[in-house]
Amino acid sequence: MQTAELLHQRKLEAQQTAVDTAATGESTQANADLTNAASVVKFYDSNARSASANSLAHRQQTRIYHLRNFNNWIKSVFINQYLEKLGRNRGAYVLDLCCGKGGDQLKWAQTDTRHVTFIDISSASIDVCRQRYEQLYRKRRSLYTADFHVADCTADLREKMRNQQGRFDLVSCQFSFHYAFESMKQARTFLANVSHSLHPGGYFIATIPNAYELVRRATKAYESSGQSPGIDGGSLDKIEFGNSIHTIRFPSSSYSVIKGDKQKGKTDSLQFPLFGSSYDFHLEGVVDCPEFLVYPPLLNHLAMEQNLIPVMAPMGFADFFAQHHSGYVGRESSRDLLVRMKALECYPNQVDNDGRHSNLVADGEPGAYDHVSKRIEQDEACRHSRYLGTLSLAEWEVITLYSLVAFQRK
Repeated sequence: MQTAELLHQRKLEAQQTAVDTAATGESTQANADLTNAASVVKFYDSNARSASANSLAHRQQTRIYHLRNFNNWIKSVFINQYLEKLGRNRGAYVLDLCCGKGGDQLKWAQTDTRHVTFIDISSASIDVCRQRYEQLYRKRRSLYTADFHVADCTADLREKMRNQQGRFDLVSCQFSFHYAFESMKQARTFLANVSHSLHPGGYFIATIPNAYELVRRATKAYESSGQSPGIDGGSLDKIEFGNSIHTIRFPSSSYSVIKGDKQKGKTDSLQFPLFGSSYDFHLEGVVDCPEFLVYPPLLNHLAMEQNLIPVMAPMGFADFFAQHHSGYVGRESSRDLLVRMKALECYPNQVDNDGRHSNLVADGEPGAYDHVSKRIEQDEACRHSRYLGTLSLAEWEVITLYSLVAFQRK
């Protein structure tokens, strides 16, 4: 065997050892898996039945209105990017996994999509998704065809999808893939479902939590807490951090503390398991729902087991925005789409008589727009612009918690 091949094989063996080690005690998590699945169903069923959650007027009044729109802009550009890569003139067949209430239906409608299969674990969400499709169909008779299913995407879907295996050009899972990383079995099954659904050359695209950034912030919060198990033998029951619009809480069961040798100047460090590292994510009035870290090298390893080849390394939302804000989404420029979707807040250079910028969602929060003021000082073009598109610092801190990934079926 050639040296390069040998090194590659040893690397794969090391990765497999790490994966197998993480699977120790897998069977003991069965009850926990069921419990979290029930929690996810309860949360999303409740959200789907909430009148305020389904009200556009209510969403427009929330503190995170522009944040949600920005995330939708990211998804629109991302989805269009991979549909264009397919280059299928006849229209694409799409599988929308963990589709929720069908928030991406308009995105599919604005592309050359021929058919969409929607699947979600929440029956109430699927009901809303179907209703939205029917409303959209009444307005657009040339709309793609669709079918709807209630199913846990981390369970084997081959029987349910037996007539659609290998049919799809694109599989999309937005802001939900991380639920599969509660256990190895769930993650492997989810990716097997994706692989069985795609034809060779098809794409799987997803948004995932930025595990590196989450761990960095958790470590910073731990270090600044002033409590160190390595000093007094005590323990933290949680690590918590966030800002005015979000809170993230890691329970002590989701990490371990590796004590540093203080005499050698080494500090404590945090260690998170490859699977089941849960945290509670609370965003501006949204009820807590456990989420899970996704370690990118592990994701790539599991994906390749299912003939899913990484074609885009995890890219943070901020980097994706920087690369694509001046391009095109179909026939529309990305900048025009930003404006139409109200994905950015208009920051006026002028202030009112009280010295305040009117109609800013974070007006009154110290430092919320310091980054904009700094940009205006440094950029002459910005100084002469009446309005600048931006988001508050608190919103940017949430946006940088997410990444995009893409895989191609071998």
